[in-house]
Amino acid sequence: MQVAPKSSTTAGQEHRAPLRRRIRHVLLGDGPIIPLAVSHGLSGSADAFVTVSLAGSLFFNISPDASRQQVLLYLLVTMAPLAVLAPLVGPAVDRFRRSQRFVASIFYLLRAVSCLAMVSFLLDLTFYPLALILLIASKASGVVKQTLVQQLVDDPDELVATNARLARLASITAAIGAGVAAALLTVSGPGWTLRIGAVLFALASFIVLRVRTPKHVIVATDDVEYAETHLPVVFVASVGMVAIRAAVGFFLFTLAFTLRRDSQPAVIYGLAAACYGFGAFAGHTVISLLRRRFSEQQLIGLAIAAPAAFTAVGILGVSTPLLLVIAALVGLSTTLGRNAFDSLLQRRAPEALLGRAGARYETRFQLAWVFGGAVATPISLAPEVSMMILTAIYLPGLAVFIRALREAGQFEGASVDALAGARQRVLMARHAWEAEEYRTAIIDASAAADLAQTVHGPFLDDDRDRRILLDELRRAAIDPKRPVLPGDAIRALEAAGGLLDGKLQAEPS
Repeated sequence: MQVAPKSSTTAGQEHRAPLRRRIRHVLLGDGPIIPLAVSHGLSGSADAFVTVSLAGSLFFNISPDASRQQVLLYLLVTMAPLAVLAPLVGPAVDRFRRSQRFVASIFYLLRAVSCLAMVSFLLDLTFYPLALILLIASKASGVVKQTLVQQLVDDPDELVATNARLARLASITAAIGAGVAAALLTVSGPGWTLRIGAVLFALASFIVLRVRTPKHVIVATDDVEYAETHLPVVFVASVGMVAIRAAVGFFLFTLAFTLRRDSQPAVIYGLAAACYGFGAFAGHTVISLLRRRFSEQQLIGLAIAAPAAFTAVGILGVSTPLLLVIAALVGLSTTLGRNAFDSLLQRRAPEALLGRAGARYETRFQLAWVFGGAVATPISLAPEVSMMILTAIYLPGLAVFIRALREAGQFEGASVDALAGARQRVLMARHAWEAEEYRTAIIDASAAADLAQTVHGPFLDDDRDRRILLDELRRAAIDPKRPVLPGDAIRALEAAGGLLDGKLQAEPS
């Protein structure tokens, strides 16, 4: 029996299908993460429409002095969500963890309604309460997105790549949205850009409902959440992120006012914004490759040092090409630092609830951004002075960050005991076991292994079974529905001691 050869059309379709799958994997990922990626991309484009509309109405269409007042008031408004983000939004997100897609949909819908309402109040005092609602919903959406990612990604090692992929997609859609919004702004004004943004938010609200999260969700107690998200290495990383965010806030606003004061054409501001976006996109793209050679702490240090070198040069004189290069590096710094910090937070506590933890750290970062913008807005500074202030943010921030890292990793270079910090954590676990607090003992033993890995490097292959055992015991310890026996705590102590080169074998009596 003869088999007819495949036609060229069929062969072409078979070739295009794998290509489409590869493109979809690069942009959206695979499996249950796809609806979340699509909705996140739509919201990124919607944010761009809103930003272009506000820039056209609040900044470029009024005098520089009046725009300073408007921007200062806007910065004050941006601080208001911080009052409710950590104490209210974070716990609320955790409380409804089993229905996160509905929570995400509500926040997207709230942003859409706010955009429509803002159309009529762009230059009215009513605008600011609406902007406040929009900001609160935006920050809350970011917190919900973090928790959804943790539920949808089974392998903790894939969290960094997934977060970077989502951010990269949002950067692409935001760039496209900004271009379309800018063209629409010149034709029809800021009202229609807000209306299109509202439509995109509404679409995101509908699509995110298609996300399917696991039915069984582990709910951790407050003390477990705190223990897993406040390891020294996470706190030190947040210090570096504070410096990065303060510098970004200062640079963005000083750049805008400097270009306006020098009567630069809008195309220069557009080029600077494009360079910043390109740098941010590059950070999302290369973070996975850089992570293979550098630790998260080193990546945060690199994110601070790279723009600092060029801002120091800018003290001697600022040219347009140098300004564009600095804009790209600031964008790169932002995304490298953020991805590295998110990786640390999620990798250190893969089972913890990130609603409160994410809101808490986001509050600190947003305060730093507002502080940087508030410093740049009230007064007119020469470009060289602005570069001097930027350098004064980056370099001391880098120095504090490096010093904090050394203190956190001081046990690595100690001649007597290179793993004293991890051993101290095992001792805390032993005390918890003796007090019959078995869940806390297991958490502390697992944290000791994490700390040892931080200062000592990866464990040997022979220790893989102990590491897996600790992870399994920790998952059981943070799930209140699963029983934890005294023997489980003993096994955790023995596993942690065995990972520390066998020098601290736990032998509870």
